[in-house]
Amino acid sequence: MNLLSQTLLTDSTTLVIIWMMLMVAALPAMMLLANPQSVHRPGQLAMAAVDLLRAHLEAREQARREAAAAVRFAGQAKIAAVRAEQALSHRQQLWHEAGQHTGDTWLSWQAAEQRVTRARTASAFTASPAAQAAVEFTDRERFLHRSVHAAVRRGDLPASALPAAMAARDGWNPRLHPVDQELALLRAVAEHRRHRHRQATAAEHSAWQNILQATATRDRLHTEALAAAHHAARHPLRPGRAHRTVPAPRPAWTHQPA
Repeated sequence: MNLLSQTLLTDSTTLVIIWMMLMVAALPAMMLLANPQSVHRPGQLAMAAVDLLRAHLEAREQARREAAAAVRFAGQAKIAAVRAEQALSHRQQLWHEAGQHTGDTWLSWQAAEQRVTRARTASAFTASPAAQAAVEFTDRERFLHRSVHAAVRRGDLPASALPAAMAARDGWNPRLHPVDQELALLRAVAEHRRHRHRQATAAEHSAWQNILQATATRDRLHTEALAAAHHAARHPLRPGRAHRTVPAPRPAWTHQPA
């Protein structure tokens, strides 16, 4: 293989130039055969050859731009599909953690209900008259405040429970016997844990809905990426000299959050 044949096989631009020169050289003869009168109008013949050559170059450049845009779009579509897969995996992990939290809150709630049942049984056999003397009332009030404060610190009661207990509202009664106060405290703890379990269940349901949405997005983007790859394969980008290109159209989902 000599130098000329190597150049022709590796440099498509050289082939294009040679082909154009041959076409320009043959064009007058072809037009003369099509219209013998054109030999009397050589200027028009030259202009026609130039227009034909310009149209060919423009069509070639347009095809090259479309091929480049198809390749860029396919790359963007693939990246978006990969990110959608990662987002789905992350949401699946969140749903798994939400399910574990729901189970933990259920067990915590049931344990609190069992303590309420045992305290109610003990309270039934304990005489618990209301406080009469001021000293006795003060002791019971302090016991209630300490018990509620400890429960708030453990997370068994919300922070709003302590001001309510100090103001003797929302069912907190400092005049009750300590046994009855303990029962009221356990009931409040059980109710608070039940509320937390309901919140955890709602969060788990929301996490599952996010998985369904992420799955639909993943499937859609994978389909778009596959179609874009096939489109780019049907429009291969031929090597050649560097040309100024227009940016590829940006898909609407490139800025979607994962």
